[in-house]
Amino acid sequence: MLRTAFDGSRRRRIYVFRHGDVSYVDDQGNRVADSTIVPLTAWGREQATLTGKALANIPFDRAVVSSFPRSVETASLILQGRDIAIEQDPAFVEFQGDNAARGAITDLNDLAYAFRHAAVPGARYVGGDSFEDVNERVVSALERVVAEPEWETLALVAHGGINRLVLGWAFGTGLASFSAIDQHTCCFNIIDVDVHPETNEVVRKTVRAMNVTTYDVAKEGNHLLSLEQIASRMQKKALA
Repeated sequence: MLRTAFDGSRRRRIYVFRHGDVSYVDDQGNRVADSTIVPLTAWGREQATLTGKALANIPFDRAVVSSFPRSVETASLILQGRDIAIEQDPAFVEFQGDNAARGAITDLNDLAYAFRHAAVPGARYVGGDSFEDVNERVVSALERVVAEPEWETLALVAHGGINRLVLGWAFGTGLASFSAIDQHTCCFNIIDVDVHPETNEVVRKTVRAMNVTTYDVAKEGNHLLSLEQIASRMQKKALA
């Protein structure tokens, strides 16, 4: 469906999803050895199914997802029944911390608020990925997708940290807004991107909705931030 802005620009829409619920901490309260391969939990699969039903009438004509299993599984459930290919793009994978640095953490606040210094030049996520480098990687990939004119409504399924970067791109704030944004599991954000009808150059970006969760619209079910949830599960082990 073609949409046109008041000034004649071509208006395209991106739905930016975070993957459904996963567990990065095992039943004993230990951080899993490899967070890149964790699957959705039963609740995560239910979240994705509910989200897919709520958006059943949205005319997605392209789907791009992080190559991590949790994103692929989420996209498959949200888009279930649609004749649409799911394109895996490793440029949208989540931040990775350094295992040695993570193991050396003695104050769980350092994990719960590991995003707080994202805008500081040279900052890294738990001794691992550089915030600046990942932002450059994600924005470059996103602008490449936007420059491809063959779609009108895109589903982008990624991660909490990656979604913050996408929203920073849309707001024009970059990493400055990173720590002020939260993303619940299986939430979605809506970004309209207006492009010149002939050159496809981006004219404007507008955030139409942010961190929407169909299973908890009023945000009453969970008051913890995403990293606070991980730290909380690890704290339970320490107190046991």
